[in-house]
Amino acid sequence: MSRRLLASPSVSPDPTLRHVLRHVARTYQAQLTEQFQQYGISDAEYTVLFVLKRMPGLSSAEISRWTAVTAQGGNQIVKSLLTQGLVSRRPSSDHGRVLLIELTPEGRRIVDACEGHANALEDQMCEAMAPQERADFMRLLRLAADGLGSPISTVSRRS
Repeated sequence: MSRRLLASPSVSPDPTLRHVLRHVARTYQAQLTEQFQQYGISDAEYTVLFVLKRMPGLSSAEISRWTAVTAQGGNQIVKSLLTQGLVSRRPSSDHGRVLLIELTPEGRRIVDACEGHANALEDQMCEAMAPQERADFMRLLRLAADGLGSPISTVSRRS
């Protein structure tokens, strides 16, 4: 006897927060990944480019901390970006053995283009929200991040 599989419903009956959050995150990430592939970069490479755009001149160790990857993983990503000509390294004036990483003009072009896609996808995701709802959504997500000890939780708490 074989077990017959039923078609899954198009609307989940009473989904949990974790279920909805997982689906939103996975759907968003899959669409973003597809956009990044046009530029020949991975999600991890985009994340490093994104961090370097906002904080140029970080070391590999600092990049690893900001992107939540291991030091070895961060080094691999930086090496890939160096090979692609998207970042460059220069010696630190404070410490001779530390190399600081910065975007090249091509790296800036790529991260700017990818950010355009990411912004458009965020707009699409939030198109049914009023501006205040979108701001509240961001505030609530950052409070959730704070509850999990994430470094992006820099929002002040309500009394």
